[in-house]
Amino acid sequence: MTEPVVPTEAVVRARGVMRIYPGAAGDVAALRGLDIDVRPGEVVAVVGASGSGKSTLLRILAGLDRPSAGSVESFGVALERSTERELVRYRNDVGVIDQQYWRALSPYLSARAAMELPLRLRGWGDPERSARATELLEQVGLGDRGDATPSRLSGGEQQRVAFAAALAPRPRFLLADEPTAELDERTAAELVALLQSLVRREGATAIVVTHDLLVERMADRIVYVRDGRAIAVRHGPDAEAEPIIDASGWRAPALPPPAPSMERVEPAAGTVPAVVVEQLSRTYGSGSAAIHAVRDLDASFASGGLHIVTGPSGSGKSTLLRLIAGLDRPTFGRVLTLGTDLAGLDREALATFRARDVAFCPQAPRLVPFLSALENVELALAIRRAGDTTAARLERARDALDQVGLADLASESPETLSGGERVRVAIARAIAAGPRLLILDEPTAALDRASATSLIAMLARLDRANVTLLVATHDRDLIAAASDRLDLRDARRG
Repeated sequence: MTEPVVPTEAVVRARGVMRIYPGAAGDVAALRGLDIDVRPGEVVAVVGASGSGKSTLLRILAGLDRPSAGSVESFGVALERSTERELVRYRNDVGVIDQQYWRALSPYLSARAAMELPLRLRGWGDPERSARATELLEQVGLGDRGDATPSRLSGGEQQRVAFAAALAPRPRFLLADEPTAELDERTAAELVALLQSLVRREGATAIVVTHDLLVERMADRIVYVRDGRAIAVRHGPDAEAEPIIDASGWRAPALPPPAPSMERVEPAAGTVPAVVVEQLSRTYGSGSAAIHAVRDLDASFASGGLHIVTGPSGSGKSTLLRLIAGLDRPTFGRVLTLGTDLAGLDREALATFRARDVAFCPQAPRLVPFLSALENVELALAIRRAGDTTAARLERARDALDQVGLADLASESPETLSGGERVRVAIARAIAAGPRLLILDEPTAALDRASATSLIAMLARLDRANVTLLVATHDRDLIAAASDRLDLRDARRG
């Protein structure tokens, strides 16, 4: 069935949109004739696999990129042929929540200042800016964290700050790329409610790229994309998906079947623990401003298997992983990683220990933008001195990219990859050196279900007798597949 469209009512109307990026191995088509309409006051969820063109569509609708072909009219502005001055005026009414949310946060600005900055740029007065920032801090659950800079916020808390900063000017058009990806279910539900409130109360319109069923359930329509084209639409969470037939008669392929459930990863038979923490605490700051990221924690993780650390945003998951990897030092307590007491190692010895035995893939991993995917993995191996020759490192890097399903994109730069593909490059970079302890922070947050299932299946195939997986996540399917779980729900900041 053709998607029903009332053109005169659409505030966004895209037809035949193509976006082609030059790549080292040839041009890469992110969008291949995509059509979409959005009506006033709608919340439209855009769903599709990693690399299907979702983020590219948002960048074009935000006026941050232009289509290679086709037409895009948004709120009366023809984006494909507008001048830069016209695009600047257009962007003043658009709120963008980027998948790479840290780009919106200055390391020198507090959460409150980050929310006030877009208002200052638009000429809001001091009282209005302060009142709006206070309102948003409360709404995103950070009422007592307004003075904290990004370095003192968890990844989920940073994501909430970026979300609030995008909402601050009350945009009439909101574009959000995976806004709940790194949030626990309760916080995600609160942010979804906040987005609904903005749209319903203030007459805004929103397009949300998501893999989150919470977002899908609150959307007015769900548009499915594949290979750069819209293939189906669902009008509300309980309706059946209808395949799209375009004006030329092209009929979209059927939706892919749901990804199978992840199988539980059995622990290895070894009895020696890979990680032990005793009375572990990490406090930032002092006095009334002190932040207790981890407090009096005792835990151990057996060698082999898939071990999960979970808990609400801000409960200390990322801090715990960094302490175990030796990337941070505890305020009090003891960390034994792979039988080594990290307190006995100086900075150089810690670096040597990590290079030999530990790989860490952080929340929101960064890649070197001017290197290809393959070169990013090779660089990590060279820094670790893993592989005796350039040829050996190259072979290991190619094998790691193949394991995460990116062999065909080895020559591409990070800028031409989707968010999910960039995450997989970072994971390839982590596994390439063959670590004994592999630590991953929210590895599936930016991935669709099929890609997440495939990734975890690949990790489960690693030699459990020699590799221990330690993962922080909110992903319910990943938690269900784990050998065991440490819940930090009762270890939140004091």
